[in-house]
Amino acid sequence: MSAAVAEVFRRRAEPGAALADEAGAIAAACHAMAARFHRGGRLLTFGTGAAATDAQHVAVEFVHPVIVGKRALPALSLTGDVATLTGVSAGAGFDDAFAHQVRCFGGSDDIAFGVSPDGRCGSVLRAMECARDRGMLTVALAGGDGGALAGAVDHLVTVPSGDPRVVKEVHVTAYHVLWELVHVFLEQPGVLGQEVTA
Repeated sequence: MSAAVAEVFRRRAEPGAALADEAGAIAAACHAMAARFHRGGRLLTFGTGAAATDAQHVAVEFVHPVIVGKRALPALSLTGDVATLTGVSAGAGFDDAFAHQVRCFGGSDDIAFGVSPDGRCGSVLRAMECARDRGMLTVALAGGDGGALAGAVDHLVTVPSGDPRVVKEVHVTAYHVLWELVHVFLEQPGVLGQEVTA
């Protein structure tokens, strides 16, 4: 029994430690996100299945910070409008469910933030392609090797695990870190660079 218990924790320890190893990449993503927010950009989040709830969680963290004194930032989850999701999916197919909304709502100062546990979700990938075409900053969370999102987004944080439960658990930590570091950069606008703050 003790070996089984140890294995449950071991499966989580390595991916969690790997997230800490990605500190530089995560900080770069947060710096870029803060620069977009500073210019008046908005955050559009999306994902399917359980990742849809993560996308909604990310949006609410920015819109309604639970830490008193932190600034609310404009964010919208593209997963919450059932009529739009089903309407677009019925007409254009599910892979276009988020891309259609990105085309309607996204601008060049905005941020597209996708969550895909294996990096292979067609609707997330299509939305990211559309976002890049519009000049948006693209940030994604994935698992495993990043799947199709590797190389398709500006900033990719991967959790090196094939266990979707572990990936989700580490994603929650990752997006809380992202939220916090975005605020660190916004609270010290000098670090955003003269081209951003001028």
